[in-house]
Amino acid sequence: MTTSAAKAPGMRVRLFEECDIPVNWNIMRQYQAKTVFRDQPFSDWKLDRHFQKILSRSPRMIGTIVEWQGEPVGVTWAAADSYMLSDSPMFVTVHVIAVDLIQKPLRRAKAFLALVGGLRKWAASLKASHTIIHVTTGSKLKSTDCMMNAAGAQFMGGAYVV
Repeated sequence: MTTSAAKAPGMRVRLFEECDIPVNWNIMRQYQAKTVFRDQPFSDWKLDRHFQKILSRSPRMIGTIVEWQGEPVGVTWAAADSYMLSDSPMFVTVHVIAVDLIQKPLRRAKAFLALVGGLRKWAASLKASHTIIHVTTGSKLKSTDCMMNAAGAQFMGGAYVV
């Protein structure tokens, strides 16, 4: 999968590769530091396990990178399966969309939208009926909602902590 982000010149979405691990380690550390889970210890071995699972190229899992001028500036990974009470159609569950917070806000927004565009193409190739992006960061919800709307997402529910 290689796609060009039509609205983001200089950006390219491609499959996650082993050489992407170091820079995305930093992006994921940034990501966790901005979530409600920031007080929980970051698990290097667990992230490594996720990266290895992505690199196994399971047909129902994808990891993508968005590059700007050849440098990774964002990462996402998702899995596909049927709904828990049905055999079909496929659903895509997006586990994470994270962009490099060192980038300027406009570049981060373009990177996010490019990653969502890549996910849409993958979901369409699977004939998935839904692509569900779980927002569990618990921070900057208003700006997150704005970005999700810009990506064409429709609000479907919410998350509650008990």
